[in-house]
Amino acid sequence: MTVSTSGPSATPGGDSLFERVLVGIDETPESLVAAAQAKKLCAPNGRLELLAVAETYLAAHAGTAARSAEEHVVARTSTMLDRARALVEPDEVHLVSGRLTTRLCKESTRTDATLIVVGVRPHRRRSALTFGGHDVEALHDAPCSVLIARPGWGPSKPRRIVVGIDGSADGRAAEIAARSLAGRLGCDLVPVVGLDDDDIDLDLLRAEREDGLLDPRDLAHAVVAVSSEDTLVLIGRRRTHDHRWGGSIAWNRS
Repeated sequence: MTVSTSGPSATPGGDSLFERVLVGIDETPESLVAAAQAKKLCAPNGRLELLAVAETYLAAHAGTAARSAEEHVVARTSTMLDRARALVEPDEVHLVSGRLTTRLCKESTRTDATLIVVGVRPHRRRSALTFGGHDVEALHDAPCSVLIARPGWGPSKPRRIVVGIDGSADGRAAEIAARSLAGRLGCDLVPVVGLDDDDIDLDLLRAEREDGLLDPRDLAHAVVAVSSEDTLVLIGRRRTHDHRWGGSIAWNRS
């Protein structure tokens, strides 16, 4: 998960964290994982919205069978929406067409969402297999925190939360959010400092951080090393523009 330090997602503490959660639903079963994890992360008195997007533009690749393919996409997306709705009992539901990430960014702005959640998509490229198959560049422009949900936990809570720390404002925001979630969910918290980053704040290493881990590698590899499939990983938004994340939004090792 990336945590934003601006807009409506600016990391409040306690039960107010992630009050308005927006879940992207497409035609894949990974959407159900996203919905389940979103339900768990949503604030106790928060609102959960499911936005199902039938990506009918993809049907153009089917040539003469485009009409049939378009109908199939709509039907599959509608089915996944029904299943997600039964799973998490959302406060609001919408079914539209278009590109999933684009519609999510627009809807998050309209509703002042504090967290966007999407499921990982199968992809041939290794970086996408690890970090998510969506066109994540579009989600970089989202006005709030973002989670790409991988299988491993949900509707149960994650076993532990790993947060990458580098001393930046975004890193501090991620740590605040991680500690808040760990307290709410009753999870173990593992702060990780990667020592091989050029821009690491050395003052951070002098701080009393009894629960932190120091790793001689860069932050990306340090976080990966201590993560597992039942882990929720939080990083600051600034890190998503670093090529070492492979363009990622969030990561759970499988």
